[in-house]
Amino acid sequence: MTIRVRQNAPRTMEFTAMAEGHSLPLAMPQPQGDGPDPHDYFDTALGGCKALTVLWYAQRKEMPLESIDVDVVRDASEERKGVYRLTAKLTLHGELSDAQIDELHSVAEKCPVHKLMTAVDVQVSTLVVRPQ
Repeated sequence: MTIRVRQNAPRTMEFTAMAEGHSLPLAMPQPQGDGPDPHDYFDTALGGCKALTVLWYAQRKEMPLESIDVDVVRDASEERKGVYRLTAKLTLHGELSDAQIDELHSVAEKCPVHKLMTAVDVQVSTLVVRPQ
């Protein structure tokens, strides 16, 4: 799959990313722009993955999870030192037992994006190509 990022107009700091046929706005954070910025999408990927993974698992196990809310809290105060902290706060709605909540918490810790961010050797290559 290819994500396409295109500048909206020359000399602007506003872009549109296309993923799976969906448009995603992309800009600099305040005060330079209106965002969301790349960090927002990175953090969103984690929250979205946890929500989808937990909901899928609960439905498969026929648990009474009615809905899930995820808040991802970012602490980038030491990012330049190599530390980027994210805390995912899950709110599980439904008549769940303590054992089910513990099980869903364990599942959330294993979502694919969490693994990508913490346990996988992600290799990034950057190529520069000339316009055709």
